[in-house]
Amino acid sequence: MYTPIADKTLRTGETLEIGVVLASGDHAPDDDEAPDNHAPLVRPILAHKSSNEQWHLDEVFAGRVGPLETRFYLGRLNNRSVCNIMVSEHDGIGILSHVYTAPEHRRKGIARLVMTEQMADFKDRCDRYLTLSTGYGTHPYYLYHGFGFRSVVPESGHMKYMGNAAFEVEHLRVDGTGKARVIPGDWKHWPSLNVLCAQDGPPHLRNVGLGHMGPRMFEGAYLGLMKQTREEEDVQVRLVVTEHGAVAGYATLVPDTRWRGETLLLDLTVHSAFKAQLKPLLESFLLPAGRKALCHVEPGDGTKTAALEDAGFVREATLRQQFKAAGNVLDVEVYARYA
Repeated sequence: MYTPIADKTLRTGETLEIGVVLASGDHAPDDDEAPDNHAPLVRPILAHKSSNEQWHLDEVFAGRVGPLETRFYLGRLNNRSVCNIMVSEHDGIGILSHVYTAPEHRRKGIARLVMTEQMADFKDRCDRYLTLSTGYGTHPYYLYHGFGFRSVVPESGHMKYMGNAAFEVEHLRVDGTGKARVIPGDWKHWPSLNVLCAQDGPPHLRNVGLGHMGPRMFEGAYLGLMKQTREEEDVQVRLVVTEHGAVAGYATLVPDTRWRGETLLLDLTVHSAFKAQLKPLLESFLLPAGRKALCHVEPGDGTKTAALEDAGFVREATLRQQFKAAGNVLDVEVYARYA
């Protein structure tokens, strides 16, 4: 469904039409019949995106990412889209990405005008939480900063916007019994996963295979993993989801490319309030027979170590002074299981 939002006059005298495409899916109106009927408004302005990003757009316009809602905020000149901002959203939590203006139409203030309408729409509908990734200190960084986004950690282009300053604490609260469930990676929980990935503090070693040491945006890499889970049995993704739908942990199993994919890398991390979920998270994986699996642990993480040992992992090595976090240089313990 395409909805015009506003017409704005540019400093050049041109009239910019701003509108939004809500990609079809479980959430789209009944009269939005064809799943890709508005793709021609969006796809040309995003033709430069990577193959994984194009695959994700294919999934979006085929209606295969529901109940995730995908909105494309467009700036249009002469019936042609010249600017785009995409928001992937569920339950008022979103990932803002694909912010792009055609080179020949830059320096006209178009992105700011489109983002003004995008943020106004988001605030009217929910005003909960948005994340994005950009270069720190760049022009886009200050554009986002002007709309209320702030660095997740100092001097970082990983940014977040919160309509309520207490959102993260409330979102990652422990309900009643503290129960949670483990599910395969999906689209619905992708925005909430990025709330978890924006949390500072321990554990610092989160995902070796993806290079997650401390807070890290899980956007493009997640697209790649979701595509791989459809095509490769070796790749598995799991999420820990609380009773109210927050992602409190995530884990991946991927081939270790350093060893021609013959060895597997298992990475698992949970929010500190949900450490009891490490064992069921680990047990949810189907570890292939005849393959060695490695998992990396910060020394002193007794809950994670116990879960690994219960699953048949043994400590194989300690990597001394392997990475920096919180002003310290930390060791890493390597655990292995031989199937």
